[in-house]
Amino acid sequence: MKKLFVDLGHSIKYPGASGIKSEVQWNRAIWLYLRELLDKKKFEIVLVPFSFWSDYSSNKNLINRISFINKRSRYTDLLISIHGNAAANPRVRGVTTCYMGGSESARLEASALSKIYAEITHVPVWHSGAFDDRDGRFGRIGMVRDTKPFALLIEAGFVTNEEDMDVDAGIAASAIARYLNQF
Repeated sequence: MKKLFVDLGHSIKYPGASGIKSEVQWNRAIWLYLRELLDKKKFEIVLVPFSFWSDYSSNKNLINRISFINKRSRYTDLLISIHGNAAANPRVRGVTTCYMGGSESARLEASALSKIYAEITHVPVWHSGAFDDRDGRFGRIGMVRDTKPFALLIEAGFVTNEEDMDVDAGIAASAIARYLNQF
């Protein structure tokens, strides 16, 4: 049985993006439904801890989450990190999934997750739906580049866009579950 690591990104102390909702609020709302929709016959589901590292800096929190995953995973396991995007322009909307750049198979999987999410939630695909982690502001996204299992980081809409945040968290969770349950 594969382990499926679920990372909710950020913490109460470091809530990530904010707008109509905070990113941390959106991520956890999705998780409440997602945990019930994942195929427990296929996966041992491991929620990556976030609360007891909340006193650390944002960077140390990320390092601890990555370390937690790597100590407990195999290369055949999976990791999904759930996030919300943000933009200064509140009209910007859409879903995109970050993947480890340089891997064509990871790019295709990222695109597939974004497309399924868009079909179910009616949130449009932002850009191509697949975001190369090397194009991020730090030139890499540790959650997809430094973790042992295959990892995708979904930006499940823009928390700064009212239409994206009008999506029911249960519907958002069902889209993510549909993608993951195919493995």
